Amino acid sequence: MLLPEKVRDFSKVGDAAAIPNLIEVQVASYKRFLQADLDPDKRKKEGLEGLLREIFPIYSYDEKSMLEYLDYEFGESRYTVRECRDLKLTYGLPFRIRCRLVRKDSKDVLEESIYVGEIPLMIGGGEFIINGAERVIVSQLHRSPGVDFTVAMEESDRPLHGARIIPERGSWIELNVTKKDALTIRIDQSSKIPATTFLRAMDPKYGTDAQILREFYETTKIPVEKLRPQMYLVEAFVDSESGEELVPASGQVGEALTKIVS
Repeated sequence: MLLPEKVRDFSKVGDAAAIPNLIEVQVASYKRFLQADLDPDKRKKEGLEGLLREIFPIYSYDEKSMLEYLDYEFGESRYTVRECRDLKLTYGLPFRIRCRLVRKDSKDVLEESIYVGEIPLMIGGGEFIINGAERVIVSQLHRSPGVDFTVAMEESDRPLHGARIIPERGSWIELNVTKKDALTIRIDQSSKIPATTFLRAMDPKYGTDAQILREFYETTKIPVEKLRPQMYLVEAFVDSESGEELVPASGQVGEALTKIVS
């Protein structure tokens, strides 16, 4: 029996590479978001600073008063991490915004620091203390803003086309063609509504059926004697003498042609 001169132990093999700092991305990202350690005039227009500059200035309904944003500041935490855990509180910093009120009819300019609330503070391990419990932010994949087109196959092998409008912020808008060739729209997982209803809500120029038809179809004016049963009318045809509606708006002429001509 042959025995090796030296016994090799493979049970204590070290890692091939050092374990990286897995929370560095979140800690650095939250630090860029707050920019708490920078002077107000040295903060970049990103994170909290960029959000506030996007919202302000705020004008009154008559545009005679304007509220300008100047900068923000953080106070000192009133409780320690241990006290927040024991008292089931949120560990954060008081957050205040310094604003300026400008009025057109007055030369007086008012500046005041407004308390907004508490900003949760990330501690060393990348976690927050929310109501006494540790919470972390879990990164998730998110679709890039844009428009995605889809094709769904039904049992009859008939393709039904659709699209999704994904904004950078806000609700998604889904467009789908139904089996009855109707275009429907769904906003942020809500109930389906006809696309024409969505258009009416978006702009007053689509308030009537005639305006919607003129937007998507070429229309022309023809004499009454040239009407044919297979034609569709943009606006309703009403008998001038009796006031009876012979053909509704967007309706087909059909059998009503005899009453129109006569």
